[in-house]
Amino acid sequence: MGKMHYKRKLVIVFIIIGTALGLYVYSAFSQKLTKSTDLSDESIGGFKVLDNISSPEFIREYGEPIDQDNNKAYDYYYWKGGLKTASINTDEDKGKIMRLIISSTDDAQFENSLQTSKGIKLGSKKADVLSKYGDHYYKSYEQGADIIGYIDHKRNITLEFWCVPGGRVAEIRLDDADVI
Repeated sequence: MGKMHYKRKLVIVFIIIGTALGLYVYSAFSQKLTKSTDLSDESIGGFKVLDNISSPEFIREYGEPIDQDNNKAYDYYYWKGGLKTASINTDEDKGKIMRLIISSTDDAQFENSLQTSKGIKLGSKKADVLSKYGDHYYKSYEQGADIIGYIDHKRNITLEFWCVPGGRVAEIRLDDADVI
Protein backbone atom coordinates (compact mmCIF):
# COMPACT_ATOMS: atom_id res chain seq x y z
CA MET A 1 0.00 0.00 0.00
CA GLY A 2 2.85 2.43 0.80
CA LYS A 3 4.45 1.87 -2.61
CA MET A 4 1.18 2.48 -4.45
CA HIS A 5 0.57 5.68 -2.49
CA TYR A 6 4.07 6.91 -3.45
CA LYS A 7 3.48 6.19 -7.15
CA ARG A 8 0.18 8.06 -7.10
CA LYS A 9 1.86 11.10 -5.53
CA LEU A 10 4.63 10.93 -8.14
CA VAL A 11 2.08 10.83 -10.98
CA ILE A 12 0.23 13.83 -9.51
CA VAL A 13 3.50 15.79 -9.23
CA PHE A 14 4.33 15.03 -12.88
CA ILE A 15 0.85 16.08 -13.99
CA ILE A 16 1.20 19.39 -12.11
CA ILE A 17 4.67 20.03 -13.58
CA GLY A 18 3.48 19.09 -17.08
CA THR A 19 0.44 21.34 -16.84
CA ALA A 20 2.50 24.30 -15.58
CA LEU A 21 5.08 23.77 -18.34
CA GLY A 22 2.32 23.49 -20.96
CA LEU A 23 0.71 26.74 -19.82
CA TYR A 24 4.06 28.52 -19.87
CA VAL A 25 4.87 27.30 -23.39
CA TYR A 26 1.35 28.13 -24.59
CA SER A 27 1.50 31.68 -23.25
CA ALA A 28 4.88 32.19 -24.93
CA PHE A 29 3.46 31.00 -28.26
CA SER A 30 -0.04 32.44 -27.92
CA GLN A 31 1.27 35.72 -29.30
CA LYS A 32 2.49 33.91 -32.44
CA LEU A 33 -0.81 32.03 -32.77
CA THR A 34 -2.95 35.16 -32.51
CA LYS A 35 -4.40 36.48 -35.77
CA SER A 36 -2.77 39.67 -37.00
CA THR A 37 -4.25 43.12 -36.29
CA ASP A 38 -3.24 46.06 -38.51
CA LEU A 39 -1.30 48.40 -36.19
CA SER A 40 0.24 50.50 -39.00
CA ASP A 41 -1.45 53.68 -37.74
CA GLU A 42 -0.71 53.03 -34.08
CA SER A 43 1.34 55.62 -32.23
CA ILE A 44 1.65 56.93 -28.71
CA GLY A 45 2.27 60.60 -28.07
CA GLY A 46 2.64 61.08 -31.83
CA PHE A 47 5.48 58.57 -32.23
CA LYS A 48 5.78 55.00 -33.46
CA VAL A 49 8.05 52.04 -32.80
CA LEU A 50 11.36 52.49 -34.71
CA ASP A 51 11.16 56.31 -34.60
CA ASN A 52 14.23 57.84 -32.94
CA ILE A 53 14.43 59.85 -29.71
CA SER A 54 17.27 61.87 -31.32
CA SER A 55 15.11 63.03 -34.23
CA PRO A 56 14.33 66.76 -34.42
CA GLU A 57 10.59 65.94 -34.29
CA PHE A 58 10.92 63.97 -31.06
CA ILE A 59 13.18 66.58 -29.43
CA ARG A 60 10.76 69.37 -30.43
CA GLU A 61 7.87 67.49 -28.80
CA TYR A 62 9.54 66.07 -25.66
CA GLY A 63 12.82 67.93 -25.13
CA GLU A 64 15.19 66.32 -22.65
CA PRO A 65 14.26 63.22 -20.63
CA ILE A 66 13.12 63.77 -17.05
CA ASP A 67 14.67 60.53 -15.79
CA GLN A 68 16.33 57.38 -17.03
CA ASP A 69 16.73 53.64 -16.22
CA ASN A 70 19.07 51.46 -18.20
CA ASN A 71 19.55 47.75 -18.65
CA LYS A 72 21.85 45.76 -20.93
CA ALA A 73 19.56 45.91 -23.94
CA TYR A 74 17.81 49.29 -23.74
CA ASP A 75 17.85 52.81 -22.36
CA TYR A 76 14.54 53.58 -20.65
CA TYR A 77 13.65 57.28 -20.59
CA TYR A 78 10.82 59.13 -18.87
CA TRP A 79 9.53 62.17 -20.77
CA LYS A 80 7.21 65.07 -19.95
CA GLY A 81 3.53 64.20 -20.25
CA GLY A 82 3.93 60.68 -18.86
CA LEU A 83 5.58 58.98 -21.85
CA LYS A 84 8.20 56.32 -21.23
CA THR A 85 10.39 54.87 -24.01
CA ALA A 86 12.86 52.03 -24.35
CA SER A 87 15.45 52.65 -27.03
CA ILE A 88 18.49 50.86 -28.40
CA ASN A 89 21.65 51.98 -26.64
CA THR A 90 24.42 50.96 -29.05
CA ASP A 91 25.84 51.46 -32.52
CA GLU A 92 24.06 53.01 -35.48
CA ASP A 93 20.62 52.14 -34.08
CA LYS A 94 21.22 54.16 -30.88
CA GLY A 95 18.02 55.98 -29.90
CA LYS A 96 15.70 53.84 -32.03
CA ILE A 97 12.46 53.37 -30.08
CA MET A 98 11.59 49.73 -29.37
CA ARG A 99 8.85 50.36 -26.78
CA LEU A 100 6.50 53.26 -25.99
CA ILE A 101 4.69 53.13 -22.64
CA ILE A 102 1.83 55.10 -21.14
CA SER A 103 1.78 54.52 -17.40
CA SER A 104 0.47 56.31 -14.39
CA THR A 105 2.20 58.20 -11.66
CA ASP A 106 2.20 56.68 -8.19
CA ASP A 107 -0.17 59.31 -6.80
CA ALA A 108 -2.78 59.10 -9.58
CA GLN A 109 -3.39 55.67 -11.09
CA PHE A 110 -5.22 56.78 -14.23
CA GLU A 111 -3.75 60.26 -14.69
CA ASN A 112 -2.18 60.59 -18.13
CA SER A 113 -3.53 62.44 -21.14
CA LEU A 114 -1.72 60.26 -23.69
CA GLN A 115 -3.80 57.75 -25.64
CA THR A 116 -3.64 55.23 -28.47
CA SER A 117 -4.64 56.14 -32.03
CA LYS A 118 -8.13 54.74 -31.30
CA GLY A 119 -8.61 56.79 -28.15
CA ILE A 120 -7.85 54.22 -25.43
CA LYS A 121 -6.17 55.80 -22.43
CA LEU A 122 -5.43 54.94 -18.80
CA GLY A 123 -8.67 54.24 -16.97
CA SER A 124 -10.45 52.99 -20.12
CA LYS A 125 -12.53 49.85 -19.60
CA LYS A 126 -11.42 46.48 -20.95
CA ALA A 127 -14.70 46.35 -22.92
CA ASP A 128 -13.74 49.60 -24.70
CA VAL A 129 -10.39 48.08 -25.74
CA LEU A 130 -12.14 45.03 -27.19
CA SER A 131 -14.76 47.11 -29.02
CA LYS A 132 -12.10 49.35 -30.63
CA TYR A 133 -9.38 46.77 -31.36
CA GLY A 134 -11.41 43.59 -31.90
CA ASP A 135 -11.38 39.94 -30.94
CA HIS A 136 -7.98 38.85 -32.27
CA TYR A 137 -5.94 39.20 -29.10
CA TYR A 138 -3.74 37.12 -26.83
CA LYS A 139 -4.01 37.10 -23.06
CA SER A 140 -1.27 37.09 -20.52
CA TYR A 141 -0.91 37.72 -16.81
CA GLU A 142 2.06 39.49 -15.31
CA GLN A 143 2.79 41.53 -12.17
CA GLY A 144 -0.86 41.29 -11.07
CA ALA A 145 -2.14 42.66 -14.40
CA ASP A 146 -4.53 41.00 -16.80
CA ILE A 147 -2.94 41.72 -20.20
CA ILE A 148 -4.78 41.97 -23.51
CA GLY A 149 -2.38 42.05 -26.46
CA TYR A 150 -2.68 42.63 -30.18
CA ILE A 151 0.03 41.73 -32.69
CA ASP A 152 0.72 42.96 -36.20
CA HIS A 153 2.69 40.06 -37.70
CA LYS A 154 3.53 42.00 -40.88
CA ARG A 155 5.10 44.92 -39.00
CA ASN A 156 6.29 42.86 -35.99
CA ILE A 157 4.56 45.19 -33.51
CA THR A 158 2.51 44.43 -30.40
CA LEU A 159 0.07 46.63 -28.51
CA GLU A 160 -0.66 45.57 -24.94
CA PHE A 161 -3.21 46.85 -22.46
CA TRP A 162 -2.38 46.02 -18.84
CA CYS A 163 -5.60 45.93 -16.84
CA VAL A 164 -5.88 46.04 -13.05
CA PRO A 165 -8.54 44.15 -11.08
CA GLY A 166 -11.81 45.87 -11.91
CA GLY A 167 -10.98 45.77 -15.63
CA ARG A 168 -9.50 49.24 -16.16
CA VAL A 169 -6.39 49.93 -18.23
CA ALA A 170 -3.45 50.90 -16.01
CA GLU A 171 -0.63 50.70 -18.59
CA ILE A 172 -0.34 50.62 -22.38
CA ARG A 173 2.68 49.32 -24.28
CA LEU A 174 3.40 49.64 -27.99
CA ASP A 175 6.39 47.40 -28.70
CA ASP A 176 8.59 45.94 -31.32
CA ALA A 177 7.49 42.29 -30.93
CA ASP A 178 11.10 41.19 -30.29
CA VAL A 179 11.49 43.31 -27.14
CA ILE A 180 12.22 41.08 -24.17
